[in-house]
Amino acid sequence: MTERIAQPSLPTGDQLRALRDFVHGRSYSAGSVAVRLPGEAPLAADSAVADAARVAGALYDVTDVLCERLFAELDAGQPGTGAEVAWEALLAITGVWRDAPEVPAELRELLADAARQRP
Repeated sequence: MTERIAQPSLPTGDQLRALRDFVHGRSYSAGSVAVRLPGEAPLAADSAVADAARVAGALYDVTDVLCERLFAELDAGQPGTGAEVAWEALLAITGVWRDAPEVPAELRELLADAARQRP
C-alpha cells in the first residue's frame, strides 16, 4: 500500500488574500528596477533588467492564477485536488520568503506550518 504524504492545510480566504498581496508586492518591487522616468532611454529588450521585469510580471500573473483557482475551490465549500495543487504551488513560490523579516506576522505561522509538513 502506498502511503500518502500529508498535505499542508489549506489557507483561509483572509490568509490567501494576505499571501497574494505579499507576493504581488514583492513582484512589483522586483519589477520596479525596469521603471524608466520620462526622457530616460528605454531598456534593451535582451537586458538582464528587462528580463527581471518580465520574470516579476510572470510571478505576479502565476500567483494571480493560482489564487483565483484556490479562491474558487474554497468558495465552492468542498475544495479538492485542484485546491491542494494550487496551494502547494503557492507554498513553493512563497517558501523563499518564509524567514524574511518583511513577511507579515499573520503569514509567518502559516508558512512555517506548511514547511514542517513538507517531506
